[in-house]
Amino acid sequence: MWLATAARCARRSGHDDPIPLTLSYPGLATEEELRVQERVVAHLGLADWERVEPEGSLDLVGTVAGATLTRTGPIWPPNAYVMTPLIEAARDGVFVFITGLTDFFSWWSWAPLVSVIERDRRPGKRDLALLAAALMPTSGRARALRRRDVPPPMPWLKPEAEREAMARLRRRHADVPRRFDRAVVTQVTHRCFDGAAGTLGAIGDAVGTSVEKPLRRPGVAESIAGAGGWRGFRNMKTMLLEMCGDLLPADVFAKRAGSDLTPLFFSDESREFAAEWSGAGLDEAVVDTKALRRTWLNDAPDVRTACLLQYAWLTERGSVAGESLPTPELLLTHSYTSEAP
Repeated sequence: MWLATAARCARRSGHDDPIPLTLSYPGLATEEELRVQERVVAHLGLADWERVEPEGSLDLVGTVAGATLTRTGPIWPPNAYVMTPLIEAARDGVFVFITGLTDFFSWWSWAPLVSVIERDRRPGKRDLALLAAALMPTSGRARALRRRDVPPPMPWLKPEAEREAMARLRRRHADVPRRFDRAVVTQVTHRCFDGAAGTLGAIGDAVGTSVEKPLRRPGVAESIAGAGGWRGFRNMKTMLLEMCGDLLPADVFAKRAGSDLTPLFFSDESREFAAEWSGAGLDEAVVDTKALRRTWLNDAPDVRTACLLQYAWLTERGSVAGESLPTPELLLTHSYTSEAP
């Protein structure tokens, strides 16, 4: 969507075409995703396309992450360092990155009701349950999440810290605006979005590249909100077709299952660090260090501990001495999946 929009705007204003940058790394994208990327670039008629190969692994504390963390300090999201090779490749230009909407429809839980309102289908039991939840106050939805054991336990936190983190996350899940337009603005002004934008800016400053974040420009998020109005769209595909369906073939907007990238990020370097970690550097009033180490060394490490892994790695090297531990809100749910453009 954004690449197609940028290409159209550049051509209308007489500027050079944008240059797509793709990180090329084994397992980072599926074969289907790669085919879609090639098709999009070909459809837009873009002559230049840089595929950047990182030097070293993409582990959370591997070569690329380590160089980034050493220059910037703690980052959010913890896998933001994968952008470093791309930002470095754009040093002679401007790196444009869009973040904040890719997971919007997994957060805006009322989207299924739109198709019922528009009479595209008859309501089912799940729609009725969703409608009932929409009519509840936020506190009621938060209590319902607690009864459903959402989110999953966080055994690496001390009991009081875990209760606080769980309560904050339930509140965040429960306090989702019913109106699409308000939800869009809420999403792109949340502290997690600000943290991600700040991280990309810090990486850009460290490598000498100007980083542009269009969704932070005045009026951009509001224009997306206005396009959907109060009822919004049924899903991401519907939204993209409505906003830029004339720029790309309709089938490229289809939702595709992404790869689980957890093994790629929690690989050999992370496990080696976890095994040798002294246990120091984290606030023991918040973190159960023994449980945390077990989580890191588990066959399926919990991705929500990624920030703590990097913070411990930095403190072990004396890189963040005196800085405070990230707050519970930034130690919550974060998943790693690859997504097609």
